[in-house]
Formats: sequence, C-alpha cells, structure tokens
Amino acid sequence: MDTPDVAEAKGSRARTRKLRDDVLSRKVALFLVGPLATLLVALVLVFFVFFDTSTIIGPSMLPTLHDYDYVLLTKGLAEPHRGDIVIVNVVFKGAPQEWVKRVVALGGDVVDFVGDSITINGIPDQTVFPHLITASGDTRPLGHLTVPSGEVFLAGDNRGVSEDSRYVGTFPLSAIRGRVVFLYAPIWRVGPVPAPAR
Repeated sequence: MDTPDVAEAKGSRARTRKLRDDVLSRKVALFLVGPLATLLVALVLVFFVFFDTSTIIGPSMLPTLHDYDYVLLTKGLAEPHRGDIVIVNVVFKGAPQEWVKRVVALGGDVVDFVGDSITINGIPDQTVFPHLITASGDTRPLGHLTVPSGEVFLAGDNRGVSEDSRYVGTFPLSAIRGRVVFLYAPIWRVGPVPAPAR
C-alpha cells in the first residue's frame, strides 16, 4: 500500500501525463485541421467561385480531349482567340446542349470549308492546328462565309464526327460559357489544356 505522499505523486504524474497528452492531441489536430481547412477553402474557390466545371461527352475533340474528361473552364470569355477551346451553349435538334469546340475563326474572318478542310482567310487551318483528325475524301459540307462581328466559327478537332459551325453556322460570343483551361480527371490525364499560340 502506498503512503499518501506516494499516492499524491502518482496522481500528479498521471495528471501531468494527461495534460501533456491533451496538449499533444490539440497540436496534432491543429496541424491536420489547418491544412485540410485551407485545402477545402481552395477547392471551393476553384470549383465554385473562379471557375466552372464541365464533362466532355463525345469524340469531337479527339485527340485533345477525350470522352468523359472533366475540365475546368473560365466563367465566360470576353475576348476569344483563334485556337481557344470553349464550351458553348447550343440548341441542336430542338434540345439544349453544351458543345466543346475550338475557336477556328473570329468576327471578320473569311471561312471556306469543304468537308473536313477549313480555310481561314486563305490559310488552311491544319497549318495552325496540326493535330486535327480529318476524314480524307469527304466533300460535305460545302460553304463560304464571313464571320459576323461578335460571333465565332467553331469546329471540333476530330472533324469527321464533329457537329459544329460547318453545320449550324457561327455562334454569338454570348453563347460561350467559358474557355477550357485545365483537365482535372481522370487522374492520369490531369494537367493544363494547352493554350493556342497567340
């Protein structure tokens, strides 16, 4: 049996150990909670305040973007540039849809197209975007137009399967939801979406 002094010393050590364990637990919690809270705030800002998100559906932008890629895009696009990849709101065959396409021509540009081949101001766009997939021998659609001011001519990189401005005409800038800037899923494709040379 312990004497009262020994019992008090043991109790004091136990209280000290418990206090030390509580302090350590608080430090660990702050060490973990602080960065996690910061990460959570950053994710909310990125995904809901500064950028929008979209899912790529369909093969029209192969090889640049794949079916079920998840992307971040700017909120709106005041001044598009040739080569920007954009998400555009469109009503096609009576149903509202979102399309992902590349800005091929801007207001004032003269566009000629025969099937998958598009010429902008007399220059074939394949020299500007050499990664395009085209179907050889296709002769439809056929067209010549000058893009109206405040509008853009959009086309998919995989021209053989892309429904785009060759079929539905130009798009007003107000129809552009935003410019695609970053691919965040699937994990093995994460990275910035290449911006066009300006």
